[in-house]
Amino acid sequence: MSGDALALAQENAVLNDYRGEFTTLQGKANDLMKSVLDQGRTYDLVVLDPPAFIKRRKDQRQGEKAYHQINQLALRLLAPGGTLVSASCSMHLSREALMDVVKTAAAHRHRQLQVFAQGGQGPDHPVHPAIAETSYLKAIFARDIAG
Repeated sequence: MSGDALALAQENAVLNDYRGEFTTLQGKANDLMKSVLDQGRTYDLVVLDPPAFIKRRKDQRQGEKAYHQINQLALRLLAPGGTLVSASCSMHLSREALMDVVKTAAAHRHRQLQVFAQGGQGPDHPVHPAIAETSYLKAIFARDIAG
């Protein structure tokens, strides 16, 4: 949704001398992904960084469903051999639960993924050892190995 973030992504592609096709789209992720799927397009890299779908414990079931849906859409957009980055900022979704979402979405889409990295928050978001909720940012980097 952030035009500024998309502009920075374009600028970074230029700064890094990226010569391939580079596309950014602005809007609601589900709507955009469905529109792109209708065009028959796929991408070598799909990055999911949605807003927190689980803001309260009572939102757990519905939020996990939303994470599953968006990951399944992303996997439909992922070209064979491509890389999926799936992130979450929901403190009520554990790293293990996000991994389960990615694993289940891949199985549902008949995709074979290999997780090659996991990420978390940087020094600008310190984790307090006595407050578990401060460790809320997580990301999974996975490549399609069947492609």
